[in-house]
Amino acid sequence: MDYRRNSQGGGGGGGGGGGPDRRHNYQGGGGGGGGRYERNDRYDKGGRGGHNRRPYDRPRQDNREQRPVQDEVGDIEKRLGGLIIRVGDKITPTLETNLNTLAGILDNDYAKHSATILKSLKACILELPMKSAIYGTLTGLMNAKNMETGGHIVKMASELLQESLDKQLWRNVKLLLRFFGELVNSNVILPTTLLNLMGQLLSVLEEPTVIRARADCAVFLVLATLPWCAADTRDRNPHDFEKILTSIDNYMIAREEGDGIEGFEITKVFKDSQCPYVQEESLTLLWKQIQNLQKDDWDVPILIKPSQTFDPVLGMASQHELPEFSFPLHTDSTSYYLPAPLFRIFLGEEGDQTSSLPDPYSISHFIVHDNLTDVLCLFEINRKECAKYLFMVQYSYAIGTFADSSVPAGTVAKPEDMETDTPAVQGWSVDQLLAEVIFTEMFRLPKPEFKTVYYSSLLVEVCKSFPDCFPTALAKAISKLYDRLPSMDVECAYRFWTWLSHHLSNFGYLWNWTDWSAALEQPVDHAQSIFIRETLEKTIRLSYYERIKEALPVEFQQKFLPAEAPGPSWKFESPDHPYHAMASAVLNSLRAKNSIEQIEQTLESMKNAPRLEDLTPVQREDFIRELFIECVLMLGSKSFSHVLNVIERYLSILQRLNNTPEARLHTVKIVAQFWKNNTQFMGILLDKMLNYRVVDAIAIVKWVFEPEVWQNEWHRSFVWDILKNTLNKVISRVAQVKDKLIEVRKEAAADPPTKTMEVVEGVENTLSIVNREQKEVFLTLYQRFVEVLKGQLRKIEESGENLDENRWWEIGLGWFLELGRRYSKEVTTFSSTLEAIVFSVDNETGDAIDPRITNIFQEICRMEIGQSIEMN
Repeated sequence: MDYRRNSQGGGGGGGGGGGPDRRHNYQGGGGGGGGRYERNDRYDKGGRGGHNRRPYDRPRQDNREQRPVQDEVGDIEKRLGGLIIRVGDKITPTLETNLNTLAGILDNDYAKHSATILKSLKACILELPMKSAIYGTLTGLMNAKNMETGGHIVKMASELLQESLDKQLWRNVKLLLRFFGELVNSNVILPTTLLNLMGQLLSVLEEPTVIRARADCAVFLVLATLPWCAADTRDRNPHDFEKILTSIDNYMIAREEGDGIEGFEITKVFKDSQCPYVQEESLTLLWKQIQNLQKDDWDVPILIKPSQTFDPVLGMASQHELPEFSFPLHTDSTSYYLPAPLFRIFLGEEGDQTSSLPDPYSISHFIVHDNLTDVLCLFEINRKECAKYLFMVQYSYAIGTFADSSVPAGTVAKPEDMETDTPAVQGWSVDQLLAEVIFTEMFRLPKPEFKTVYYSSLLVEVCKSFPDCFPTALAKAISKLYDRLPSMDVECAYRFWTWLSHHLSNFGYLWNWTDWSAALEQPVDHAQSIFIRETLEKTIRLSYYERIKEALPVEFQQKFLPAEAPGPSWKFESPDHPYHAMASAVLNSLRAKNSIEQIEQTLESMKNAPRLEDLTPVQREDFIRELFIECVLMLGSKSFSHVLNVIERYLSILQRLNNTPEARLHTVKIVAQFWKNNTQFMGILLDKMLNYRVVDAIAIVKWVFEPEVWQNEWHRSFVWDILKNTLNKVISRVAQVKDKLIEVRKEAAADPPTKTMEVVEGVENTLSIVNREQKEVFLTLYQRFVEVLKGQLRKIEESGENLDENRWWEIGLGWFLELGRRYSKEVTTFSSTLEAIVFSVDNETGDAIDPRITNIFQEICRMEIGQSIEMN
């Protein structure tokens, strides 16, 4: 394609080109490319605004000549940005011609539009990761034409690299290193310069205390660069290249000889014994892939090498030096990055490698997964753009890498608008690969980079954008993951059914449920039965009971749906109930909006009623509490606004009735019983009562470990939803008070101060209180959890049952692990107290706590605190 020819300017529609307009950097960039950027027709009429200017739109006299010039400059800059973004959208025989032409255009316009060109290159380097070779070669061609221009680009990238290191923007660091690798291929910098940069990053391996997470991050950044530049770098400076590899090899050996990789065992998606493939930790896997690449003489067939076409031109250019770079110092708040461990969905019939995907131990697997993951994360704020670019990634590799996908017309740009020839007809399946990458990120432990709703909305968008190809691959992925549910981590299973319920809600709740008919014969706590029931329960929340019932086969309705729609369960509803009349009287008083004094008089008179004479004072208090709270809940059962109005109106009564720990636990039980048929309302009501201080976090934690709950409800997700929400509230309150303390300290230190030291001391006291409350909550959580696990473990072993086949133990231990992972920061903060009080000795037997429980706690502490590595 001739870059100077484009029929419609900057090209809106066609989705193929387009650049990183997730932030709308380039208003004309949707289809990218840009057209002729000489004078626009509307300015060919002597600056008078063109034939369609309205009389009242006439510019002021002093702007008459200025504004058209400014608009023309802006139009040129938009089109320049579009050209840079769009180049190399597909790999075709015309790519080299296009690059050379674009380099000439940019060279001619650099003096006038250098800021726009640098800004566009910066965005493309960081936001189009699959095109590193394109922009490295383009920079090389511009450097060959004008060394000063090349120097400006190298300076821009160098400054951006140090800034990214300082801010711990590890993805940016990785992509910039990759760009520098391509600059070696394009002879803009020397191999020695790049190897010195790698050595500066690997200097963390020589620190007195080598922190594993820190060292892992540095090693990963270097290894993730090698596939793009190793061949050229090895050929031109073999000595320093081997020094880098030797340094990494020594570290990997020391790493394996340690006491394991912290956190990996407790972040596996599947149990090893039931997983059909070997679950590899990400850095270990990448090192194996690099070693295999070394055996292949550093040849990466899927990567394009446009710089080789221009070797005669690039070889004559001058090179640039890079400044010294420093890896950020380690602090307690420093975070490091590694990709997700190996996660596979599509395997061959015998569990072997399928031809539709790259071998997981080949460097190609890393490259395509890494590019897709980057796009997935970079375009998070715009799922439509993300869906488009995820499918465009396949066109950035050598022709034949991917099989042709039947992409609907109009979704991406037409071939002639995207520098295409006939697409590849053989190769890997982009649909299966994309499904695997998205689920890899969604199931990442201990937590994914984004909320589950992002991955859910993205999968909906991809299905709607590419209906002829992707839904089939997604359905296969769902089926395979469903089959593996018995070995899946409980948190991943939770994310799986949360995602599926949302996905079905976008497609009319259509699913071939009969494929899962085997679940009809399974016990209620079987992993697949739990999955179906929880999926349906969440779809009811997203729709309504009758709608979901109509979408299910009758046999599924009978097993997995309640007989009636979710609703309240009022204990005193039946006229035959002995206290029905008393409850009706209270309910009518509440309905009549009687004053607090009147309600309290009514309750006091009922407490002394003759029919309660046989009850103890404590039992009478419990009865009055239950009677009043049941009536409050019943009156407010129509909607959340109804119940909140009632709670707020009679809040003082509720707080007076719940002034002891036992009373607050009793209230939690009352709410749970009232809304047992609508667990969504149960969770919301407990959350509101927590906000109003009617109940406290410890009461909810204790309720979760009451016998009627842990014996009968632990396989239901609503229990854990309520517990997690409660713990989040506690942690959030501590964070809010800490932020408040920082704010008032700044105000007290201002000149003049706007806050007194008494205010600061007051906030400090509040922080001390909420910290103590948080510690008590987590101490209660682990005391109760360990007590229940110990008791059940003894019971199972005494019965002679195989522990590995006991579903209660599997579920209980699974959530014990998940809560530890989720709140590892808090767990390690109180680790000394927890170890001394909870995880040291069994108070009943005097024996040590079973290692199957304590090992999880110790592994969580190791994961959060991190370990050091001895480098010999």
